[in-house]
Amino acid sequence: MDDGSGDDSGGTTTAGSRTGVGDGGTTAVGHGTDDSAAVKSAPGDDTRAAGPGDGGDGARNAADTPRGGHTVRGAARLRAWTVGWTTGVAQALGAALLLITECVRYDVAPLGGRVVPGTGLPGYAHDFPHWMDAVDGQWWFRAAEEVRDAIGFGEPRAALWAAVCAALVVRFNADGPPRLQCVLSGLGAVYCLAAVVSAVPFLALAGAALPFALLVGALAVMVATPAARRRFRTTV
Repeated sequence: MDDGSGDDSGGTTTAGSRTGVGDGGTTAVGHGTDDSAAVKSAPGDDTRAAGPGDGGDGARNAADTPRGGHTVRGAARLRAWTVGWTTGVAQALGAALLLITECVRYDVAPLGGRVVPGTGLPGYAHDFPHWMDAVDGQWWFRAAEEVRDAIGFGEPRAALWAAVCAALVVRFNADGPPRLQCVLSGLGAVYCLAAVVSAVPFLALAGAALPFALLVGALAVMVATPAARRRFRTTV
């Protein structure tokens, strides 16, 4: 007498049944009682048709897309750090230092240079050699000079120009390669900080003009950053 039960070893399961597949079994898939299609499955497999809610080929293709969600979010995070305020502060200080050192380069000394003994200095730079001697023996000053020279290959003035200009270009170019821009911005920020610490006498030399130089450096970085420009326009 046929009770309609399926066979676990090589038997068939009637249409609409959800009985698991045994060894070499055949699962019948159908929409009704009479019309069913047999689907052959390997031993131990759970073969199912991928529907709209299943993790089928469509879901896998979307996950494997090069510009998937994770890739876009990672690039956005890199971009946010590249043009963020952390690197922006260092780059603004570097721009201010660049302005100061370029203004006094012929009257006093270039960045990383020393005043030759007996050189006649202008009145505003009368104490500059004393300031240099005061910080020359300090460990932090020596460490900043070593970092500055290591990153800038012994060319502090040219390296400061390159760091500031690269920072502005990276901030202007919102569609550049995120990793390369992040490396350029990070190295430029580190160099700017080292150069500023190693140029404390130049900052003291600026005197009352130091706030103006800092304002110019901050404005240069802000104008080069699209997000900062948008926030400034909305507040104004």
